[in-house]
Formats: sequence, structure tokens, C-alpha cells
Amino acid sequence: MTWDKPESPSTWIIGYGNPHRRDDGIGPYVIQQLSHQLEKEEKITLSSFHQLEPVLLEELQEAEVVILVDATVEDLEQGLRWTRVQPERNVSPCGTHHLKPSMLLGLLEAVYGRSPSTWLVSVQGGDFGFGEGLSLEAQEKAERASSEILDFCLRENIDKGH
Repeated sequence: MTWDKPESPSTWIIGYGNPHRRDDGIGPYVIQQLSHQLEKEEKITLSSFHQLEPVLLEELQEAEVVILVDATVEDLEQGLRWTRVQPERNVSPCGTHHLKPSMLLGLLEAVYGRSPSTWLVSVQGGDFGFGEGLSLEAQEKAERASSEILDFCLRENIDKGH
């Protein structure tokens, strides 16, 4: 799902994962939470996908900041982690229909000659079985991630004078 804005957005927030695998749906859940709080922000676009795919390249070519949100099985201190994503160069998407964040950024750099400031927000999940809805623990961590992303976006807008 994508909410289109009239102007070219400078910040993209992309949540990805499978909401039919319980906590794997953390990324789309965060997007849903942020959609209510950021609906009036013209320079921010929110999207959710099952996985990162090369088709995103065209949409991200003008982005200044990209925030990717995904569930992880890793045991994270405080349940979430922000990681700066660096482009992985010499990547060929052939034979794959999904990409790691570093591969997506590397392809964006190779195709469009630019690499936006990109962050991966990993949120710890615990239940990845079939079913819908997040576990209570994952929901609490996802809501904290939503709050941190909102703070980050508001701070970015203030720093840029928007």
C-alpha cells in the first residue's frame, strides 16, 4: 500500500514483511501506525511490501532519506536497532525477486548514481508462525519503533527548515 503525495517526497518509510506470519508483519504494522501521524506530511511517503524488490528503484530515485522497517529473529537489546545501510556494489538482481537493504541501495546507486541516507530499523519478533496479528511483545516493540521513527522524521523536518 502506498500513500501518494503531490510533491516529490524527500523521505520514504518502507515497512516490509508478511503480515500472515504473525510478527513478520512488524514492518507493515509500523507503516499503519505512522500513517495516522504523518498523513499531513507532504515530504514523507509511507509504503509497505512483503519484501524489497528492484521495482522500488524508480520510486526511490529522488529520495533523500529512506527508512526501512523489518522484523528480525535476533535477540536485540531493548528489542530494536537502527543500522545505517551502506550500498552493496557489484550486485546483480538476476535470479532473485527480493533484495537485502544493502543490495537495494547498491542498485539505486548503480542505476541512478545516487545513494540516499538509508536506515534499517530492525524490530525483534518472537512468533513467526502462520496467523495474523503481532504478539503482544512484538506490538510493544513496534509501537516504540513507530515513536522513534516519528521523532526522527520530525527532527529531520525541523533541521531542514520545513
